[in-house]
Amino acid sequence: MSELAMEVVKGFALKLSDDNELTSSQRIKLTEKSLPKLRKGQVLVKMLAAPVNPSDLVYLLGKYGLAPNNGAFVGFEGCGVVVEANAGLYGAWLKGKRVALSAQPGSDGVWAEYAITKANFCLPVRKELSDEQAATIIVNPCTSVCLVERAIELGAKAIVINAAASQVGKGVIRYAKLKGLKTIATVRSETNVTALEKLGATSVLLTSKETFVESLKQQAKTFNATVLVDAVAAKDTPMLLKAMPNSSTAIVYGRLTETFDPFGGLFSVADLIFRDIRIEGFWLAKYIGDASPLKVLALSSKVQKLFAQGIFKTDIYASVGFDDFSQALDHYAKNKSDGKVILLPNQN
Repeated sequence: MSELAMEVVKGFALKLSDDNELTSSQRIKLTEKSLPKLRKGQVLVKMLAAPVNPSDLVYLLGKYGLAPNNGAFVGFEGCGVVVEANAGLYGAWLKGKRVALSAQPGSDGVWAEYAITKANFCLPVRKELSDEQAATIIVNPCTSVCLVERAIELGAKAIVINAAASQVGKGVIRYAKLKGLKTIATVRSETNVTALEKLGATSVLLTSKETFVESLKQQAKTFNATVLVDAVAAKDTPMLLKAMPNSSTAIVYGRLTETFDPFGGLFSVADLIFRDIRIEGFWLAKYIGDASPLKVLALSSKVQKLFAQGIFKTDIYASVGFDDFSQALDHYAKNKSDGKVILLPNQN
């Protein structure tokens, strides 16, 4: 391979700390280091854009499903151009192509000028998609599609979406409408109510209203909403399930609660036993890892088509270079519904 992989590259690396009071930006450090040579099956990607996702924030806290790697570049997904490959025919075919990519678990992430990952973690992207939109097609949109399709498998006619103003929540609303499922969206800010109604949510409920639980109970019964998709966890999951019909299932795919307990979940044993309430988890990394390459390509193709048709669209708050990233990162950590923060690592 070329000398490129041995050059010093710049990126944001994890700075581990036991101080729970640190902001997200205080948990990273702009670092320069040499990337290793490509191992078999890997490609080198010149990064064009990389978003911040809630999973990145949880990882910075050391509470994600992957052990924190001190000093490693951070960032789980992005978009870039494959410039070198040591991955057989598929790697050779990817060379020169713009791809959406996921970071290789246990290795450096993608908040950097260049990233190394497995070739099968790279998906060629359609030319209609901007770099910023292409950088966001894996984590959130794929999760939205998988959640709705799992709800369909479970026989749901309607879905309750907690924290529905998130990018995943908006994706679930869009895709559920396309599939003929009704959606009951819960939000914490009144400013999001009209926006989600315009997006196609069947109903939007404000959690701060005194009548929230009773309204949810009535609408869940009316629409036969038997699946909850939840990214908040803690007290929210059991509270919402109590308002839903018997035999409902919660699919927990995240944890937005700002707590430092090791589990982040409180579930009613009585509901599990006597009301046939079920709880399952969803982690896209495991789903992709377990799926066949053809299934992953089919999922990617479906999501990209939805983007190209304008059905899916990632809301973007700001696209910034290294200098402005820390401030934008902290804004996103406090205001996720404003839209994504996108790092442009090679912006001059």
